[in-house]
Amino acid sequence: MTLNLFEREHQRIDALLHAHLLDVVGGDFKGARRRLARWRQALNGHIQIEQTRLLPHVPAGARWDARVYQLEHDRIALLADEYAARVQAAAARPPQGRQARRQAVLDLLDAAHSLRHLLEHHHQREEMALAHELPAVLQAAAWAAG
Repeated sequence: MTLNLFEREHQRIDALLHAHLLDVVGGDFKGARRRLARWRQALNGHIQIEQTRLLPHVPAGARWDARVYQLEHDRIALLADEYAARVQAAAARPPQGRQARRQAVLDLLDAAHSLRHLLEHHHQREEMALAHELPAVLQAAAWAAG
């Protein structure tokens, strides 16, 4: 089975978030902050491509209107900002002591859960509908230019 272009792009972004979460689990809050910034940059680029090059071409009668994807992008950005603030706080003042560090790790993992859940559902929506409703040539050009 070959991946559609949306799946490929989502896997690339998910791998960056995964690397960030491994830093969190390891209690490396400064590394987690750096990796989160890389993930966010990739996410912003991904959303920009979708917003400007793909969503304007959602056909009439598509399973979901372009506005659904745009609203989800807004929600993802909001949750990403809230989560980044928590990571920033942990990196700025690393918890002292084993128990405090473990609690901070757990708190960040809990905070990441809502964001990851939303991303998973958003990606599924795009992969099962949008990837099949937009012309393959348009998708290839959009992702190649990004």
